[in-house]
Amino acid sequence: MAGVIRPFLLLMALLAALATMPAAAAQDVAPLDVVVVSGPLDESMIRFVEETVTEAAAGGSQAAIIQLDSEGALSNDIEDLINLFQDPPLPLVVWIGDAPAIAYGGAAQLLLVAPLKTAAPGAEIGYLTPTVAGSKGGLDIVAGLSAFPKFVETVTIEDAIPGFIDAALPSIGQVVVWLNGQEVRSQRGAATLLTAREETGEDGAVRMLPAAQVRFHEPGLFTRTLRLSVRPEAAFFFLVMGLTVAAFEFYAIGPGLAAATGVISLLIAGYGLSVLPVRWWALVLIGLGLLVYTAEFQRRSFGILSILATGALVVGGLFITDAAPQISPSPWGVVLTVLAAIFFYLIAMPVVARSRFSTGTIGRDHLIGRRGTALTVLGPEGTVEVDGARWRARAHREAGVTPGDAVVVTAIGGLVLEVDPVTDTTG
Repeated sequence: MAGVIRPFLLLMALLAALATMPAAAAQDVAPLDVVVVSGPLDESMIRFVEETVTEAAAGGSQAAIIQLDSEGALSNDIEDLINLFQDPPLPLVVWIGDAPAIAYGGAAQLLLVAPLKTAAPGAEIGYLTPTVAGSKGGLDIVAGLSAFPKFVETVTIEDAIPGFIDAALPSIGQVVVWLNGQEVRSQRGAATLLTAREETGEDGAVRMLPAAQVRFHEPGLFTRTLRLSVRPEAAFFFLVMGLTVAAFEFYAIGPGLAAATGVISLLIAGYGLSVLPVRWWALVLIGLGLLVYTAEFQRRSFGILSILATGALVVGGLFITDAAPQISPSPWGVVLTVLAAIFFYLIAMPVVARSRFSTGTIGRDHLIGRRGTALTVLGPEGTVEVDGARWRARAHREAGVTPGDAVVVTAIGGLVLEVDPVTDTTG
């Protein structure tokens, strides 16, 4: 029995050793760090890239791969990142991908100054200046730029371009394999990368497979949440959502989940508007459009003013930023946001108002002549309570209705009660 068990144990030990050989070999290869960069480069993203590259160099990484898909830069701090990419603390490669990724303005300049430059076939690069979107002029930092006259517009990458794109690689895995054997300069000096190994398949074909551990890095959740609005159509969406929900809360009376949603939306929109080059007249148009919607809802009359308000919203959304051609709002994103606002005011708001301010009986004419109590100052509009239900109400300014005053319903206009103060004539 022992003679059978011992060979079996030796065989299992041999198989285990063979299984661990590739892993052990991989442990001898320094890791690679992939920094995922998406969207316009605001200050928070620029600092994230700088810190991650610096930490990768200090942590023994053999190279950093910048996976870039960006419409451009939004902060002058991009100069610091350009300088870092020109003289990186470790071997560095920029890859514009996955297709159809883009790199404009300052993002394109990061590619051109990097020691190794790659892009996915179908990626688009262009609009090199200004370095910071929306600014006047750009940094003249890229030697030999005049050799690419079309680069003031855009170029779609299909293959490697000597002196411009070192390789056209469709995936990050192929970038890792391509890096194997590349000699790259950095502050460490020249280094030859070891990122792949040969493996012979069952069919006898020799394939190159990644040999180094690949570690991916993205900004934290809080930063990603704030950066939801760094694209113009997203900033427009969150701004319209926040203001619309604020109007909803005005008619719903009392803070709730919608109020929290509105506050968060306005905070996110505020971040985007603080980093984007904004046209203030466009913000005025957006505010006026929503104000007209609210007034028309109050009057239960959606007519020519509502059409003008819709036009104001569309124009405000399309021209909210002054960063073209690098950063421009998506027309479809703007139109869908405006349609959502129209839907909310035409359908959602009336339903909410009815459910919040109506009684359980059908019709409201029976309320005429009923007495109630003012819950807020009616100046001229506010809130009253009649038969245990809250209603929007309107009174003459001269009536001087204050909280606690008795009122009587004299007429009904849509969802709003017309009331007068009750005068005590006894005695």
